[in-house]
Amino acid sequence: MLTAITTTTTTTVVALTQAAVFGAIGVVVLIALLIAKELLSASENEKALLLGRITGVAIYPLLVVFLTIVAVQVVAVVG
Repeated sequence: MLTAITTTTTTTVVALTQAAVFGAIGVVVLIALLIAKELLSASENEKALLLGRITGVAIYPLLVVFLTIVAVQVVAVVG
């Protein structure tokens, strides 16, 4: 019985650690894409402007993920 509890606890801790790492990676990628979009949109080159508009395809889902992470953290702190 004790072995099952220890295994479950270890698995949960590893899963939470992996989730935190993936969340941090997602936030870093989101910041990098937002910076790239701003820099590309300030350019006068047509290809750069097009690439700046295309980055929105990756930015919007990452924004949803970021807002979900923030909401979960707020609920964990409040509740």
